[in-house]
Amino acid sequence: MRLVKILCLLLCAGLLTGLPAAAESAPQDVRTLLEEAGYYVQSGSLYELDTLEEASQGRLLSCFGNNAGSTYMVLDLPPAPNQEPAKGVAQLNWPDEEPSEYYDETADNASANPYFMPVGWQYKLRQDEAIVLMGQMPPACKYYSFVNYILFTEEKAGKDYSTQAGTFSVGSEETGLYRPVFGSIGEPVNMQNILYQGDSAFDSQAVIVVSVNQTTTQEVVEQLLAAGYDQSQINVMPIPGVYNIGLQDGADTFAFLGRTSQPEDQAAMDAYMEELPQQMTVYRVTPQNEREADPYENQTVIPRGTGVHEAALVEDAYANLDALRQAIIDQYAGEYDYQELTSVIAVPEGLTAYFNDTNAQGDNRDASYLMTEDFTLDSDEDFVVVYGVNHTATGKGQYSNAILYARPMLNGVASAYDSQYEGSASAYLPEDAQDADKFYVYKFARTQLDDYTAVVEYSTGNESGKYYGVDNGESLFMAFRAYLDQSGVGPSYYEIIYDRAIVFHKK
Repeated sequence: MRLVKILCLLLCAGLLTGLPAAAESAPQDVRTLLEEAGYYVQSGSLYELDTLEEASQGRLLSCFGNNAGSTYMVLDLPPAPNQEPAKGVAQLNWPDEEPSEYYDETADNASANPYFMPVGWQYKLRQDEAIVLMGQMPPACKYYSFVNYILFTEEKAGKDYSTQAGTFSVGSEETGLYRPVFGSIGEPVNMQNILYQGDSAFDSQAVIVVSVNQTTTQEVVEQLLAAGYDQSQINVMPIPGVYNIGLQDGADTFAFLGRTSQPEDQAAMDAYMEELPQQMTVYRVTPQNEREADPYENQTVIPRGTGVHEAALVEDAYANLDALRQAIIDQYAGEYDYQELTSVIAVPEGLTAYFNDTNAQGDNRDASYLMTEDFTLDSDEDFVVVYGVNHTATGKGQYSNAILYARPMLNGVASAYDSQYEGSASAYLPEDAQDADKFYVYKFARTQLDDYTAVVEYSTGNESGKYYGVDNGESLFMAFRAYLDQSGVGPSYYEIIYDRAIVFHKK
């Protein structure tokens, strides 16, 4: 709301008259104007991060529950001016962080960020800083978004985190010890709500401003407009003052994550990702003289839920699910022992995780996340069958999927998307079953059992890298996502029918 008022004031003051067309705007103009307005401006980059590859190379301590089949983009951001660069870890092949171009080693500098590879993708923010991204949005795909995260927060003195799932320590005596929160901040910017210039939200030009200070936001937006960018393409993503913001010891660290899923043209998406560091200009913007604190309040977000439960959108939902369960068991129980798994809510939302001192595993308000208890595949003949309501077919998701994960790295190794579900349940339902096309049945197995099978690769000997697969006997779980229902965010956990899974072990 404050940004809208700022833009209205600029319009009324006539600051937008006589501007060059947005097509004539240039990131270099923005940099020059910001520097003339009293800001240090440092260049960063946005690039694709393959967590499986980084983990397989020994550089990443977790895959953070990667959505197998989707791609991720992260920032490489330099330290703040007058902030110490982080020291690498030789035994992990983590190189030293490059210092800020304004770094003075003789000055009284703020402490470094707790080191975590890849260096530069998590950062502290001075209370008056901003990050500006300018460039091309992803090509046509089922989904893309950008989300701010709190990545790490300082460990509480005397607290035992050893029994908490998905936690580990990073940092040192110099930086302090930190542990992951990886919790989303506010609403994502996605292809449905992004402000852009172009014919559609895909392949369009947009600007994203990440800021912790409202005065800085106003000044940055003024320079963007003066450089020729249009207010209709400027997206502001605030980080509210509820977090421990600053460069001081123990301050929280943040990250910025982009996602894409199911491109219409995979070659076009691959080319976009390869060229992303050149296509997307990234600036870290720091006032030369620190501004007074002007924090954002916590953002009001869209509530989950439409008021309509998924059971009301599917005929005979209970009877059909029971029929699917029985038909699956009848088909395999003669040769296999089986274990039925229960799905529960997998992760809390970001702010809940922050206050509960737990790990949100990179949650996204655009999605719902379910997971099963752990299990194992003990032989090459063991497999998993997942089944349930196709949330996309009922309108509870823009897309939905099932992912097989391995612990402890939380590496997603095999996936099935709703676009692959068509016809998969028909063989398990009576011919006269109502809404049969709103159900699915899919298998995760070592070999292709039928047309509705996701093949699970091995870890040992995997040419792509060991975390692209999983070996027999390792601890596994299934997870299920549904992205964007009609409310514009992820569906309510209390309005969807939870996905199910059965593990079959060869007798």
